[in-house]
Amino acid sequence: MRSGIRSERAFRTATRSLLAAALLVSALFWLPAPVQAAPERYGFDKHHTEIRFSWDHLGLSRQSGRFLDIDGEVVFDPEKPETSSVNIRIPLKSLTTGVPALDDVLLKTPDYLNVAQYPDITFKSTAIMPTTAKSANVEGELTFNGVTKPVTLSVVWNFSGEHPLSKVNPTYAGVYASGFSARTQILRADYGITRSIPLVSDEIRITIEAELHRR
Repeated sequence: MRSGIRSERAFRTATRSLLAAALLVSALFWLPAPVQAAPERYGFDKHHTEIRFSWDHLGLSRQSGRFLDIDGEVVFDPEKPETSSVNIRIPLKSLTTGVPALDDVLLKTPDYLNVAQYPDITFKSTAIMPTTAKSANVEGELTFNGVTKPVTLSVVWNFSGEHPLSKVNPTYAGVYASGFSARTQILRADYGITRSIPLVSDEIRITIEAELHRR
């Protein structure tokens, strides 16, 4: 008889355990799916973004210039970087080498960049391929001087988060920032700019240091 009572108790215990497990599975099934972070849209902090280009000058030295203005948008998803995008416009009138005669009398003329006819440089990404957790190759189309060619930027993601100055400078309170570094190289002859080659190199190196604020 005692054996029968123990069996009945064991049966009841097992039944309660199975019921509890079923309720737990049911609760988990009906829980809402985790919310995925939406891609974030950023505009450029123009005061802390630098686009610099350099060339070999006569084999004597490497000279450089920069653009003082940039516009556009970066859409960045740190969880799925391959879904991100880059869209940039650079007004060529903002070009400076620090030598006005070189800028205005030469580089901005039809012999080189023809700013009057083609006032902007644009870059629009077509594919983003992560290479490490903090880097990616960004393929896109670079357009200037009326020519569009494919270019690949080697990009490093430096930082994303509350702006580092937010706690000491009220200007940055509530600002969420991201920073990136990028490198690429082009041949200017591909864009129809051939004057002075090979005395002044065909190969142009481009470096970008960008700080952006989330919109």
